[in-house]
Amino acid sequence: MDLASCRPGRPLRVVELTADGRERRRLTELGVHRGAVVEVVRRAPFGGPIALRVGGGLLALRPGNARRVIVEEHDGG
Repeated sequence: MDLASCRPGRPLRVVELTADGRERRRLTELGVHRGAVVEVVRRAPFGGPIALRVGGGLLALRPGNARRVIVEEHDGG
C-alpha cells in the first residue's frame, strides 16, 4: 500500500520508494527510506498534506509524494 492511503496512528515500515531523481533524494534526506519506520499523524482535509512522524521529527508530504512511498504495517519487532 502507499503512504497516501494509510490512516493515522499505526507504525509503518517503508518497503520501497518509487520516486526518482531529486524527489527520491529529498525523501531520503528527510528520513523516508527503505526500512524506515514512519507513522501518519494527521491528514489535512480536501487532499491537503499528510503529517508524518519520522524518527523524532514531523514532516508534511503532499499526497502526490506520499503515493510514491510504499509501506507495510510494522508490528514493532
